[in-house]
Amino acid sequence: MVKISMVKKTLLLTLIFLLGLNCGRGFDPQNSKETIAIVGSFYITKTDLEDEIKTLNEKVDDPAILSRIYDSLVEETLLLNEFFKNQKNKKNSPLGEFSNSSKRREVISIILEENVYSKIEVNTKEVEDFYTLNQEKFKKKEGFLIRQIIVSGARLKDEAFSLLLKNYSFEEVARLYSISPEKGKKQFFEKDEIPEYLLSQVSVLKEGSFSKPLEISEDTYQILFLEKKVKEYILPLDMVRQIIRLKISDEKAEKMKIDFINSLKKQYNITLFTDRLWFEYVKEN
Repeated sequence: MVKISMVKKTLLLTLIFLLGLNCGRGFDPQNSKETIAIVGSFYITKTDLEDEIKTLNEKVDDPAILSRIYDSLVEETLLLNEFFKNQKNKKNSPLGEFSNSSKRREVISIILEENVYSKIEVNTKEVEDFYTLNQEKFKKKEGFLIRQIIVSGARLKDEAFSLLLKNYSFEEVARLYSISPEKGKKQFFEKDEIPEYLLSQVSVLKEGSFSKPLEISEDTYQILFLEKKVKEYILPLDMVRQIIRLKISDEKAEKMKIDFINSLKKQYNITLFTDRLWFEYVKEN
C-alpha cells in the first residue's frame, strides 16, 4: 500500500511540476476577477468552482449550499499544498488537472492516509471503557438469542441434521457445515425486527432445541437453535466489539483530520475573494 502510494505521489508530483512550469506565465491571479481564492501555491478560479458544482448532477441555487461547496474546494486545495510541499516552483499555479474532483481526491486520499488514518490506533481498554459507559446503547427489547446453520445442498443438509440428532454440539456442526460467517455463534434478534419466517420457527421452539432444516432458497437450508427467549437483553461485548472499534476509529479520524487541516491553515496563506463569487457567500456557523 505504501509503495503504491509513493509511486502515485511521484507521478502526480511530476505532473504538477510541469503544470507549474507551463501554466500561468505572466498571469497575476491576485488581481484577476476570475480568481476566487488563493490557497498556498494554488489559485482557484470561478471555472474550477463551476466544474465542482457540475459534479453534483443537479441545479444548485442555494447560496448556503454553494458556499459549502466553495469551502470544501478551498479545503481540498489546502491539502494539495501539503502533497506538493517540496516543489520549488514558487509561482501560484492553477488547479489544472486537479480541478477534476476525482484526480484531486486521489491525491487527498494519499495525504490523509499518510497523516491521519495510518496513525489511528484503538486499544482494547478504549473499547471496553466505551462499552461500560454506553451500555444503554446496546440494550435490546424482547427477542431471541439464536444460533444458525446455513447449508448449501440437500446432502450436506442431511449430514448436518443427522449429526445434530446424534447429540453433536450445534456449534461444532455449524463450524463444519455452515456457510454463514457466524459459524453457529450466538446472534440476537428483536421480536419486532425478526423476519416473519424466522419468527414462526423460533416461536415454537423450546430453549436449547433446534429446528428441522428449512429451505430458505433453492437448495439452501437453514437450521435454527434457540439459545434463549428474553424480555430484555444487553448485547455482550464480544457481539459489538468490532462495531465499537470502528466507531472509536471514526471519531479519532474526524478529530485528527480537523487538527491536521487546522495545522495546514497555519502553514499556508489562504486568501478568499468571496466578493468575486456570483452568489452571496454565507459563512458557516
